[in-house]
Amino acid sequence: MGGCCSRTSVEDKTDASVQTMEQSTDEKLHEVDVTLDVDTAHPNLLIDGKSVCWIKETPQRLCNEKMFDEDPYVLGIMGRAWRTYWEVNVEKKDDWVLGVTKATANRKGQLVLSPANGFWVISLSNGGRLKAMDDKEHVLDKDIPDKVAIFLDYKEKKVMFFNAEDGSHIYSFTNGPSYEDDVRPLFSPWNNDIDPITILSIETKHPKSSKALKITSTSINRVLHCDGELHLSGLNYTNDD
Repeated sequence: MGGCCSRTSVEDKTDASVQTMEQSTDEKLHEVDVTLDVDTAHPNLLIDGKSVCWIKETPQRLCNEKMFDEDPYVLGIMGRAWRTYWEVNVEKKDDWVLGVTKATANRKGQLVLSPANGFWVISLSNGGRLKAMDDKEHVLDKDIPDKVAIFLDYKEKKVMFFNAEDGSHIYSFTNGPSYEDDVRPLFSPWNNDIDPITILSIETKHPKSSKALKITSTSINRVLHCDGELHLSGLNYTNDD
């Protein structure tokens, strides 16, 4: 990753049909509050509430055994649940990394991001290369999102990424972690500029004139077993167990 250049959008060339979600006015939002774990942050990452940015000149803290010491990452903190969902604002950023990692994964030296090493992440490089860091790196033919939604499903062992603004599906890892693995959210604003990335709060919305979308584990699984594109406009999640 490196360099700051203009953001470009890549046309989605998928010809598959669109899969829509169930609708319900009686939704129960499954909300996850994610915060940043300062103790794990690279020394040059500045943590301000739910925002994190790169500060080149001055280390923000002394090194410790919990922190990332070479690559600019920080872990998140959230409650343990079978399914969790959160959103991150990456607007104006040309480089970033988002996803989840095992709590026991390596944090020292230059990291090799892959499920085999306990990382399930996507990244943006140079404002135009959106990639899924699977066991083989995949360049994604998708529009560059300003807000990214991450959905972790321990039961199905899946980690899914969406464009939080238009609901389009970005990528799904189907070789994800199990509940016993204990994973943590992972964030990086990278080290090319001082613009932050920010974890967004998820709010329950009950518009009077329209129905809200209800995302259930049944509908998520149906989407993942078809060839269609996933659109989650107005995304809310409900545990239907």
